[in-house]
Amino acid sequence: MVVRFYFLTSEIVPFAETYELATFSKEFPNVFIERKNDFRVMMPKYEFISERRYILREVIRLRSMNVQFMGTELKAAVKSAFIPNTKVQVYFLENKDYFSPEDPEKLYEEGEGENNKNYNKFGYFAVSSLTTLEYLRWKPEVIICNDWQMGLIPVYLRMGLIDNNFAKDAKIVLFVHSKSEKSLYPISFFERLGVKDIDEKCIVEGFVDVSLLAMKLVDEIIFVDIDGTNPYGLYNKESSFKKVVKGKCVHKFSIKDMEDPDEWQEIADNFIKIFEK
Repeated sequence: MVVRFYFLTSEIVPFAETYELATFSKEFPNVFIERKNDFRVMMPKYEFISERRYILREVIRLRSMNVQFMGTELKAAVKSAFIPNTKVQVYFLENKDYFSPEDPEKLYEEGEGENNKNYNKFGYFAVSSLTTLEYLRWKPEVIICNDWQMGLIPVYLRMGLIDNNFAKDAKIVLFVHSKSEKSLYPISFFERLGVKDIDEKCIVEGFVDVSLLAMKLVDEIIFVDIDGTNPYGLYNKESSFKKVVKGKCVHKFSIKDMEDPDEWQEIADNFIKIFEK
């Protein structure tokens, strides 16, 4: 039975919320915590998140981590707090150079195309979240990447960009909640990382679709339809998507009422069944 999960996401209610992802990021972990699983959660510590209001506390062993990103050694720090009215503890990755938006509605407003700088902050988040495992000396059995923002995590792990003994054996799951132009990253960014021979099926209008690249690399792909968002239907219109996922394990979850606890229990049951096959 799988018991150790590492859940990585860009937003969680009530700390940050721009779309349905944030509510999913609250409710999904809560089910597993209630079931006594070792379920650890991490998100960025944006500038607008009040440390006093949510009682963020320093994590001693994670207060000064050395992180290698884009050929430079940087520092990272982690604080923690509980999601209000739950037992879900969240690790907040802190770095003002990368997570500085003051407007909660503009988490991903760095522009599009060559002006899209989301790759920078989520690349840093990917490396730092994996480095955190070394400092915790904790090996997750499953790493959950929550939507396109976490798409660089399988890139680092599966394309030989990082050597991490605490993550290398974990299964990687990608939850797909949306289809966004923000997931189109410049090819030059991947060249700087040392990625070579990117599959042409993952290139859209001259940019790398990090969602498609992640789908190619992960063990399981789960499309999450929340009240008719239908991300699978949006992707399935494209021939490149069909080629990327051919032969892959693709699943579809549907949530009609996010306030119905029975629906979350069913989602958790279906998720576990994927790993019990």
